[in-house]
Amino acid sequence: MPKNYLAVENKADRMGPGGSRRPRNSHNATASAASAASSGRGGNEQKQEEHEFDIVAYKTTFWRTFFFYALSFGTCGIFRLVLHWLPKRMIQFRAKRCSVENADLVLVVDNHDRYDICEVHYRNKSGTEHTVIANTDGTLSELDELRWFEYRKLKYTWIDGEWSTPSRAYSHVTPENLVTSTPSSGLTSDDVALRRTFFGMNTMPVKLSPFYEIIFKEILSPFYMFQAISVIVWYIDDYVYYAALIVAMSLYSVIIMLRQTQSTEKRLREMVVEHADVEVIRENGRLLKMDSSEIVPGDVIVIPTEGCTMYCDCVLLNGSVIVNESMLTGESIPVTKIPIADDGHEKEFSMEKHGKHVIFNGTKVLQTKYYKGQHVKALVIRTSYSTTKGQLVRAIMYPKPADFKFFRELMKFIGVLSIVASIGFLYTAFILIYRGNSIGRVIIRALDLVTIVVPPALPAVMSIGIFYAQRRLRQKSIFCISPTTINTCGAIDVVCFDKTGTLTEDGLDFYALRVVKNEKVGDNIVQISANDTCQNVVRAIATCHSLSKIHHELHGDPLDVIMFKQTGYSLEEDDSESHESIESIQPILVRPPKDSAQSDCQIVKQFTFSSALQRQSVVVTFEESMKAYCKGSPEMIVALCNPDSVPENFHDIVEEYSQHGYRLIAVAEKELKIGSEVQKTGRQSIECDLTLIGLVALENRLKPVTTEVITKLNEANIRSVMVTGDNLLTALSVARECGIIVSNKSTYLIEHENGVVDKLGRTVLTIREKGEHHTERQSKSVDLSKMTNKDCQFAISGTTFSIVSHEYPDLLDQLVCVCNVFARMAPEQKQQLVEHLQKVGSTVAMCGDGANDCAALKAAHAGISLSDSEASIAAPFTSKVADIRCMITLISEGRAALVTSFSAFLCMAGYSLTQFISILLLYWISTSYSQMQFLFIDIVIVTNLAFLSSHTRAHPQLASSPPPTSILSTASMVSLFGQLAIGGLAQIVVFCYITMQQWFVPFTPSHHDNDEDRKSLQGTSIFFVSLFHYIVLYFVFAAGPPYRASITSNKAFLSSMIAVTISCTLLVVFYCPTVHVFLGCLFIPQDFRLVILLVAVITAAISIIYNRCVDWIAEKLREKIRQRRKRN
Repeated sequence: MPKNYLAVENKADRMGPGGSRRPRNSHNATASAASAASSGRGGNEQKQEEHEFDIVAYKTTFWRTFFFYALSFGTCGIFRLVLHWLPKRMIQFRAKRCSVENADLVLVVDNHDRYDICEVHYRNKSGTEHTVIANTDGTLSELDELRWFEYRKLKYTWIDGEWSTPSRAYSHVTPENLVTSTPSSGLTSDDVALRRTFFGMNTMPVKLSPFYEIIFKEILSPFYMFQAISVIVWYIDDYVYYAALIVAMSLYSVIIMLRQTQSTEKRLREMVVEHADVEVIRENGRLLKMDSSEIVPGDVIVIPTEGCTMYCDCVLLNGSVIVNESMLTGESIPVTKIPIADDGHEKEFSMEKHGKHVIFNGTKVLQTKYYKGQHVKALVIRTSYSTTKGQLVRAIMYPKPADFKFFRELMKFIGVLSIVASIGFLYTAFILIYRGNSIGRVIIRALDLVTIVVPPALPAVMSIGIFYAQRRLRQKSIFCISPTTINTCGAIDVVCFDKTGTLTEDGLDFYALRVVKNEKVGDNIVQISANDTCQNVVRAIATCHSLSKIHHELHGDPLDVIMFKQTGYSLEEDDSESHESIESIQPILVRPPKDSAQSDCQIVKQFTFSSALQRQSVVVTFEESMKAYCKGSPEMIVALCNPDSVPENFHDIVEEYSQHGYRLIAVAEKELKIGSEVQKTGRQSIECDLTLIGLVALENRLKPVTTEVITKLNEANIRSVMVTGDNLLTALSVARECGIIVSNKSTYLIEHENGVVDKLGRTVLTIREKGEHHTERQSKSVDLSKMTNKDCQFAISGTTFSIVSHEYPDLLDQLVCVCNVFARMAPEQKQQLVEHLQKVGSTVAMCGDGANDCAALKAAHAGISLSDSEASIAAPFTSKVADIRCMITLISEGRAALVTSFSAFLCMAGYSLTQFISILLLYWISTSYSQMQFLFIDIVIVTNLAFLSSHTRAHPQLASSPPPTSILSTASMVSLFGQLAIGGLAQIVVFCYITMQQWFVPFTPSHHDNDEDRKSLQGTSIFFVSLFHYIVLYFVFAAGPPYRASITSNKAFLSSMIAVTISCTLLVVFYCPTVHVFLGCLFIPQDFRLVILLVAVITAAISIIYNRCVDWIAEKLREKIRQRRKRN
């Protein structure tokens, strides 16, 4: 049957930080709605925050279900277990494809190819059953039949040919309709009951999974089931000691995983405020107090004046509210929310565009400001997991899987080992059956060979390096909630840094004020006060902000606090009645110093700072006058000013300050004569025809360790990229100072010309060279030859980056590879940059202080937050030391963990295949190692050295090249199989040579299968010679410099290796009846034991020389490839 998809773009699900849409199948994704509908198929493509997924409808049938259960019971659950690992095959076996109208199951496939089977529920309209849905304007409708399923905590309902979530409510409504359609008297009890059937209760239950459930799910994984089968085989074969060790290791791993799972669930539960009292307007305007779990979208709630923690997403209807959004954004600066009525009515409401009116779930309300005698009210638009906080919680509950080349190739190699094991299984079965062994013995011996080729301890041994690295990181105050990410850190080749608070100090210092008067820019004023001649500028600085006084302390943007304190003014809430005439929200009173002749000012209207607009403004009354003051980025303020008020040299002054890294704020004013109409006047009417009155320069110093860290990253050939919301020239100056922009290369700014388009209708891009002391302007379009020149470095602003993304997508790959400074970048642009760097093949780390960096931190391969872990709980790493030295530590430990895993893989693969060769030789004569011989190899040598070798610390210096990430690379495979050939050849030589000795007695097979009957001269000789090869494998594959410290620094490993080598030598050279009998070894004459030792020594020497040669050749080839890439 053809697979048709209904292309659905659910706008209600665009609220997450998802970035661009990537159809899973371009043909299916573009299928017309008509054809999909007419075909009656039940599939469509859905987008859920950053996840997009396919939904395919199925219907179970009697006969399919019957055969499913018959096979499950008939195979003692094995068939059911296999289908548990293959959910796509399970639903295909149990059900057939159908239309949504007939479906009782759906298969959900996310964009990481993870499969989930969800049950479809349905309800028919009747007298007692309601089939209510929410419309996109927030109203309710009723369907004849309601179909829905639940997936990752969200309810998906089939509405108008698409699967919709509860967040569809209020997704297609204008701000004006949002206000006018809200009933002032509140919802009735019938309305609430109907809405609750669709939206559910306002709770976000995070279930603490019972320990038995977690353990059960874990042991059902293929890895643990293989371990269980291996342990059973070993117990049947009386190999109980090693089996007990594997069981102990598995139990320890399960306990660690259990603790991590329960800890994560507890942290998530702590994020969720389950219950709180809330005042809701219901039933003819009555104010009812109830539990927060009972509110529904459409309710009007009253926000308490003393503050609270918000329990839903709601739109502010009146008054203003100061909130702390650090839980969701990492931004600790309080934000002022203003009523939705203050916005224009021409736009469709969206959470992104109208975020300044939305109070998000989980944010803390610090203070409310209200109209005289009125409550501050808000309209509930989202509840439960549909809220912004709910999206964050779900993103943590269902993270994207680790996508790292190392792990993908590891799985491939295990697949190869499985094929080898299958061949060995058939070989063993054939040989043993041919030799007349019993079927039971054949099966046990063949399965035993499988456990040798695919060692059950492999994953545990490979994770030891990660465990030690995580412990060392914790000792350096770097905390990790995703240990598997540590290995990924070893491959990092690009690090993106936020600027303010990350590369530079959090605070800014006032540097100078330049007053604009009579179309001239005045001299530097380094100490300002209300008595200066610059009174008007001082008044503007003292009033144009969104500061609040909470518990007698100023709260707000640190930049505003710094500038306000410079003025000497004081701030207090105005409780007077004098401004009721202009319908003001509770005004803010700003008083000059006591010795000043200036009068008090009252802020009667605020337009809060917008990163998109790059400015903020206020309306102020004083001395019977009314003025608007506006401040923001110089380029934005100048664009809003009357050109006659901007001095000719203003741009030169701005550039001069920016070159030296100062943060610049331009200030402008406007006389107003609108009186009581001020509250109804929009932002655009206020912020136009301004008069430029001043320029403030603030100093943002680098943190002490920044330059040193960037230098180390440069020396390690790890690219450093600055991603900031600050001015481009300021960012360039800081980048030069810290070493992101180097002085021996030309620097170019990529810009665009507003209103100028090329023949294809695209905005023209230009390049201008930016030197340290001069600027060369070019009006030509972007020269691609410069963008591929390694001697050039580039910088770009967020506006131009957006133009390139949309109009020059073919340039974007080159752009992200050559630009080292991205300025004026919005939060979503930071995320897009990280994702595009990943797209071009870079392994990307993001380091930020949490302010507007959360989306990028989550998108990066390795995100490390310098803020409180609660503010950035989704970041894999959190550093308690708030500077970027943690990045060096993280990469060093990541490289050490990666090469440790790499080394563990090579050692375990070499050990298993070497032992595989030994057992194949012995099976040829129908014997095997004794249990004690197996135990000596597996525990005394392999397990002992595996655990101790992983303890080697990271190298203190970052190497100039990253470690290899491909375990299937030519160098790795040549090295591994070369060692196998050397070790295997040594075993074959000894195996054959001993048969030529006069005293040799051939092995006589026995029908019994105990240690006494397994003893053979060939088995003893192979055992002796192979012991040394296992030790050699751990010596040649034990990674040291440049990624780990020398193995001589790992005293425990070195001591153990020496002790094991001496023990094996004594075991071979000297015959001790007690020890040899205990191990199941037969007596071999002294001269032949010395021959075995000589073969072992020669084999070790060849192995070491061979491995050194392979490493040397591989490094030379890698260096040539790097040089070629640099030239290209």
